[in-house]
Amino acid sequence: MAADNDGARGSGVDVSLTEGEGAARTLTVTVSEERVRKARAAETGRLSKNLKLKGFRKGKVPASVVEQRFGDEIDERTQQRLLDEAYREALENADLTPAGPGRITDVRYEPGQPFVFEATVEVMPKIRLKRTGGFQVRRSVADVTDAEVAEILEQIRDENADWKAVDRTPEAGDRVSVRISPLTAGAEEPEGEGTPYQLVLGEGKALEDVEAAIETLKPGDSGVFAVDFPDEEAATEAEAAGSETAAAVTRRLHITLDEVEEKELPELTDELAAEIGPFETVEELEAAVREDLARHHENEAEDRVRGELMNALREANPFTVPQALVDRYLRNMMQEPEDADPEDFRRMREAVGPHAERQIRDQLLLEAVIEQEGLAPSSAEIEARVAELAESRDVAPQKLRRDLAREGRLEALGRNLAVEKAFAYLKEQSGVA
Repeated sequence: MAADNDGARGSGVDVSLTEGEGAARTLTVTVSEERVRKARAAETGRLSKNLKLKGFRKGKVPASVVEQRFGDEIDERTQQRLLDEAYREALENADLTPAGPGRITDVRYEPGQPFVFEATVEVMPKIRLKRTGGFQVRRSVADVTDAEVAEILEQIRDENADWKAVDRTPEAGDRVSVRISPLTAGAEEPEGEGTPYQLVLGEGKALEDVEAAIETLKPGDSGVFAVDFPDEEAATEAEAAGSETAAAVTRRLHITLDEVEEKELPELTDELAAEIGPFETVEELEAAVREDLARHHENEAEDRVRGELMNALREANPFTVPQALVDRYLRNMMQEPEDADPEDFRRMREAVGPHAERQIRDQLLLEAVIEQEGLAPSSAEIEARVAELAESRDVAPQKLRRDLAREGRLEALGRNLAVEKAFAYLKEQSGVA
C-alpha cells in the first residue's frame, strides 16, 4: 500500500493519506492544539450563552463554573464538532470524494493536546479515459418474418376474444369460476360458501394440485381434495442446508366449480381491424404490425450496438468500483433499510452483485465521457426535446415542461439526452458497420 502525506497546516488540520485495497483510503487526521483550544472555548461559549444557574443571570455564568459543572459535556461537544469539521476538511484537502460513510477509529482527544483520529473510507474513482474509440462494432438488424406478423395478429385475436359458457370438465386455456374452502380435521363439508376465485387454467395462477382437482369437476360439482402447499419455514431451512427438496404440507380443500368458459377467437376481418385502430382493412393492420416490428428490430439492434460499445469501453478503461456504491444499489433494489437482515443481503449480493457493479461501472464511464467531451445538453437542447415530446403528446410545451419539473422528471430528461449524445459520440469514434 502506498502512503502519501498531504499537509494542510494553514487550517490547523494535517492529513496523512494511505491507500488501501481497491477504493479504500485511510486518512490520519491531526487537528492542531490551537484549533482544539479555540473549538473548546467556542463550545463553552455556546453552552454558557443560554445557561441558567441559581445565583447567576442568564448567560453570565463564569467560565470556571461552567467548566466545573459541564466539563465532560464540553469535551463531548468539542470532540464531535472537531470530528465533523476535520473529517470534511481532510477529504477536501486530500481531494477525495467519499462513495459512502467513513469509519472513524483510533480517536485521541485530550484538552490542550492535538486531536487525532483515523478515518477509513471508500472514495469515488477518478476516471481518466484512456480510449473511447477505434472499437470493432457491427450493427445487424433482423428482418421482419411472416411468422412474427402472424404471432402478433394471433395475439390481437386473443386480446379481443369472447368467453362462452360450456357444460363440460375444464381444460387448459378455459376460464373457471370456483369457490374454495379449507376443511378442518375430520370435516367433510365447508363452513360457509367458500372464497370465490376466477382464473384461467394453465396460467400458473393456482397450485398445480388445485388446477388438477378443478379439471376433474363439471359445472355445479363439488369435491374434497388433498392439496400440497409449500411449507415456507421448512423450505427456508432446507435451502440453508443446501437441499433442493421442496418441503410441503398437505391440506384438504372443498372445491365447487360454478362455471366453465372457453375462449372464442374472432375472425381476422376488416371489421375487427377497424375496431382496434384506425385501419380500414386487415391489410392496413398487417402493414402497421410490420412497421412496429421493424422499429422493434431497429431498437434491438441499437441496444446491441450500445452493449458492444460499453463492453469495449469497460475493457479499455478499467477502474475499481467502490463496494459502498454496490451495496447502496442493492439496498435500493431490496427497498429495505440499512439494518436489513445481513443474511438476506449477503445472498442478494452474491446473486446480483456482479450485475449491480457492471451497471454502476457503465454509468460512471458514461458520465466520464459526457464530462470529458462536454456533452451535457444545453438549455436550448432540453427545450427542443420538451417541444418534441409535447408535439407527440398533443400538449402545450409550457404545460409539459411544468409537469415534468413538478414531477422531478425534467432533470432525468436532461440526463437521458446527455446519454444519447454520449452514445452518438462513441459511435462516431468507432464507426458502426
